[in-house]
Amino acid sequence: MVVAPIPGEAIEFLGGYVFGVSAGMLYSMIGLILGSWLAFSIARIFEKQTIERFVSPELRKKFDYLIGHEGVILSFLLFLIPGFPKDTLCYILGLTPMHLGIFLIISTIGRIPGALMATLQGAKAFDQHYVTLLILLGISVLIIMVFYIYHENIHQWIKKRSKTSIQ
Repeated sequence: MVVAPIPGEAIEFLGGYVFGVSAGMLYSMIGLILGSWLAFSIARIFEKQTIERFVSPELRKKFDYLIGHEGVILSFLLFLIPGFPKDTLCYILGLTPMHLGIFLIISTIGRIPGALMATLQGAKAFDQHYVTLLILLGISVLIIMVFYIYHENIHQWIKKRSKTSIQ
């Protein structure tokens, strides 16, 4: 079973704390790219029998619309959402006809903002710039709260957009 025992945001924060922004971001992105590629590939290789262990049928059905016409754009938007289960999304996308190269591009670019924010926070903690750290944490919490409060509305909007673009 392949799962992330430590949330990615914590690793990104520690990367910024230990290595600074540039190296921490580089190492975080390498880990994110490799982990995303691994999850996507596991789904491709072992298909449904493996994915059924990681992703509930209800969650898989909820994201069936990603296979449609604008699935790439919608998938990219989901990678941008803080707190969204991106590992699960990687497994689900591995079951679609999406090309590996396109998947790696959208998953990498979509994760940059969150990884950068966490890495910056870690670097500011190390540098003892606590005011900047608190501001960055406040921005992160605010963004996460907005997506948490409105996640169903956002999900429905993306789903609706997917249906209208197909017609």
